[in-house]
Amino acid sequence: MNAAGTFSESWLARREQADHDARAAVPLQAATDWLAARRGHAPWQLLDLGSGSGANVRYLAPRLPGPQHWHLVDHDDALLSQAVGRCHPLRDQAGAPIHATTHQRDLHALKASWLAGIDLITASALCDLVSATWVEALADACAVHRTAILITLSVDGNIRFQADDVVVNDAEDAWLFETLAAHQRRDKGLGPALGTTAPQALIQAFTTRGFHIADAESPWHLTPAQRPLALSLIDGWAAAAREQAPHDRQRIERWWQRRREALDRGHLDLYVGHRDLFAAPEPAHASR
Repeated sequence: MNAAGTFSESWLARREQADHDARAAVPLQAATDWLAARRGHAPWQLLDLGSGSGANVRYLAPRLPGPQHWHLVDHDDALLSQAVGRCHPLRDQAGAPIHATTHQRDLHALKASWLAGIDLITASALCDLVSATWVEALADACAVHRTAILITLSVDGNIRFQADDVVVNDAEDAWLFETLAAHQRRDKGLGPALGTTAPQALIQAFTTRGFHIADAESPWHLTPAQRPLALSLIDGWAAAAREQAPHDRQRIERWWQRRREALDRGHLDLYVGHRDLFAAPEPAHASR
């Protein structure tokens, strides 16, 4: 993500398989049950926030019941153009074609009216970038329109290096990850970011509005086979730490060189914690 709050296509492509491998089964099943219980509302209207190149829709569409009409929302028109083309061949759980339309919108200007007629909101790797105020506004909008929501891959701060399934984090790792967490709470264009507090903020926002919650861990476990992604993460974390603690540059460089070398040689696995959450305004067996 650059200073303008935009993700590069190469980064989105690099992380897509890790994202797909990490998804938690319980929230996804809850979303499936929610839609299946609302047969009278089909074709279901699904709104994906921060769609980027459409990776979230590519994962979800074949796993959710249909018929499906997806609304892809992002501020980046170039990525949306790619997304609609890549989503065009998709089929739903029963093998029927999906329908997808794009909407170029500024997520900072989230409006409750976007949710009118929507059955399910989805988003992936988004809510750790937004503010508590933004999450509250989203929860309010879902409550007004009685819309369910499936939020996946929100970072939770649980990062660890492992060697033969043994955690090898040390004091320098703890310091670096604390520095990184502080950087993650900076404003990413949507107010002071929630960062690693996003999962709990989501639970609180939707629970207080009477939503039923299903959440679960969805960690990346990056083995040597995923070395390019792990190295990209280490490079990005070191760059963020330099911005957050410029006076500790030498300390950061020592950490970066040590951990990057170990990952590059295949000596370590990298575990990056996330959580997935499904929230519904009433139990899945109910219908509005």
